Amino acid sequence: MAPATKVGRVAVILVLAAAGAAISNLAASTSRKLAWVGSYPRALEVGPAAPESAVRADVTNAIPTAPAEAREAPAAAPSSASPSTGSPAAVEPDLARSFPPHPDKAAVEIGPADVELLYRRKMLFLDARRSAVYSDGHIAGARSFPVWESDIEARVKGLFEEGLDQRAPVVIYCSGGNCEDSNMLAEKLYMVGFDNVLIYKEGFPDWQKRGLPVSRGANP
Repeated sequence: MAPATKVGRVAVILVLAAAGAAISNLAASTSRKLAWVGSYPRALEVGPAAPESAVRADVTNAIPTAPAEAREAPAAAPSSASPSTGSPAAVEPDLARSFPPHPDKAAVEIGPADVELLYRRKMLFLDARRSAVYSDGHIAGARSFPVWESDIEARVKGLFEEGLDQRAPVVIYCSGGNCEDSNMLAEKLYMVGFDNVLIYKEGFPDWQKRGLPVSRGANP
């Protein structure tokens, strides 16, 4: 068959199909009719925008809200500044003013009157002499810290681990005169953080001479 004949036949089929479709569309009900190309008068129309307040309302309604009581401001968290149970008591204000810490130096020397005051206020007293000398007599209530004995590092470490207030006054003494045991012990305490060590320069002989409380025996 010639090409021209084929093209003509295809054209006839297309014309007949279009005519059948048109007839079917005219015969169909309104709800089932197809719109032709170019017959969409509202295709480019855009409806009025919804008011902004309405949009906000829709969004708000879509987000669940907590009850009014749940939206109240939360209660303030408990303060962490309150002292914990078992912590060392703070130094009394008058003592803190009279005997301030001295973090720039290991120790400060004090006189007999200040020593007596600190003793009455139950501050810590340390005896730097050898333990045998301590047993023969020492300031009542003082603890033995013999700086020349092998366990002195363990004693200092144990004192540190007691959790004492390292800014509170600590009185150290030895045999007075040229005795340097107090200064050596002060250096060891300073190295672990005690910054208010006070040296009773006149030492135990002066204490005895004044007739102040003395005890005998080993370190409790």
